[in-house]
Amino acid sequence: MQHDLHTPLGLILLSFQKKIYLLLFGLLALVFFTGCAPVLRDAGGVRITGDIVKGDKDRRIKITTRDPQRILEIARTDPDSEVRAAAAGSLDQPDALLAIAETDPAAQVRIAAVRRLRDREMLLRLIETNSEPLARMAALEFVRDQPTLYTIAMQNTDTMIRKAAVERITRNDLLFAIAMTNAESFVRISAASRITDQKQLSTIARTNSDPLTRRAALRDIASQAVLSEIAALDPDRDVRKTAVGLLTRPEALAALAIGDADPVIRYLATTKLTDSTLLQRIAMSDPDALVRKTAVELVQDESLLAFIAECDPESEVRAAATNHLPASVLAMIAVNDLSPLVRMAAVRNISDEEVLKEVLLTDDDGDVRNTAVMRVDNQALLAAVAKQDRNLSVRLEAIYRITDQAVLETIVRNDSHQKARAAAAARIINQTVLKDVALFDSHRSVRQAAVERISDQPILEELAHSPNPNVRLLAVAKLTNQQILNDIARNDPFPAVRKTALDLVAPSAILQTIAREDSDPSVRKAAVKKLTDTATLAAIAASDSDQEVSREARLRLLALKRKAAFTRP
Repeated sequence: MQHDLHTPLGLILLSFQKKIYLLLFGLLALVFFTGCAPVLRDAGGVRITGDIVKGDKDRRIKITTRDPQRILEIARTDPDSEVRAAAAGSLDQPDALLAIAETDPAAQVRIAAVRRLRDREMLLRLIETNSEPLARMAALEFVRDQPTLYTIAMQNTDTMIRKAAVERITRNDLLFAIAMTNAESFVRISAASRITDQKQLSTIARTNSDPLTRRAALRDIASQAVLSEIAALDPDRDVRKTAVGLLTRPEALAALAIGDADPVIRYLATTKLTDSTLLQRIAMSDPDALVRKTAVELVQDESLLAFIAECDPESEVRAAATNHLPASVLAMIAVNDLSPLVRMAAVRNISDEEVLKEVLLTDDDGDVRNTAVMRVDNQALLAAVAKQDRNLSVRLEAIYRITDQAVLETIVRNDSHQKARAAAAARIINQTVLKDVALFDSHRSVRQAAVERISDQPILEELAHSPNPNVRLLAVAKLTNQQILNDIARNDPFPAVRKTALDLVAPSAILQTIAREDSDPSVRKAAVKKLTDTATLAAIAASDSDQEVSREARLRLLALKRKAAFTRP
């Protein structure tokens, strides 16, 4: 049945429909804005809504009463600190707010009360005496006049409040006074770092009694002349180091690098030099080895470097000089220098295999020979070193570089040291050779290295039935055949092997048998962890003789039930 909307009845129906739509819209808006949050409390002028699951993490508190006395009572006495804070945020009674800010046991309530205060004297009192630092900070947010902030920065008993006051000061004259006279170094530093006046910064950097404050001022000084002066004259090494780090003027750096009495300052200045003549002079004549070494690393002149590499009394300086030398000089140093450190540095830059061979055959230092091995590619030379060198680490480095399979197979079969055999096994490709090593080598690490290289599944299956349980354990971990894994998980006499196989078994009926019948509790427990049959799990939970196994079955049952509850449509 249709109605003409222009008739009186039609107009009534149209008006009724509009009211229905408005009501529905209001309900939707209520749902949207409140999220249908459950009411956790609604009494005594307080309404709390929130998420029951999330609890305190998602609560909304509203003070619903308009009675000032009731609000004050809530702010003073409610057992919930968040409710007290909400009430304090609705108060307009300065004396009551001050009392709450000074006495409430919860910091958030004190802060809420402080933020309602505007009385200057009350705020200053809180900044000076409140026992809660966060309440002091909240009160400080309302102080803006610079002299008052200066007084707080100079006199407050809390260092952090002093610093916070400094961070609100913008007047350079006040910041300068704080930086020069404050009793707290921490506050001085903060003040110095906020000053923008270059003259005041220079005065602080030159005359402040605190080295840390002088360093803070230095970082904002633009004058290279002032930085040069302080780098040369300040009594504190760390201040001078900071100044050198900020210097860019070449003549100032040169003067420090050549003439400063402190080797640390000379070193820092030298690292920033670009004048090759000056660097050569320092490399030849500075009395400190580190300074000479630093200069040497920046020098390119081959003849000078060759002289230093032969004649400098310190081995670390001679070693640094080898980086830019011709091959003929390097060969001489590699063979003749008395220091292993220098010989190693020379060898690192040599590619001539004849020179490297001489080093390998004649040098008495294992580290030097090891460095030489890392530069060799000749397989015959590497084989000789791998078999004959008296230092195991040198032999191992040679083995790591050998690609000749015949040499590696000889080493793995005949070498007396298990580490050498294991290193060779780790580079062998032939699967049959690796199988023999896995079956017959006397040391577990060698057998393990061999098994790790085997990828042939039939060979791994054969090894999985070896009489040696350790070999079986290694091989089983690489098997993919589910039928064989099932058999091993069920029948291997060694629990660790059964458990390893079990970890690789896909869910099947065999799991139930193992979980019920295996003689080892650890194997039964491992099987239980993979079961999905709730009836079997319930039976094990009720009857297994081992407490750990039955407990695992109960936990597995619970996990499966929870999963089912979440996935149920």
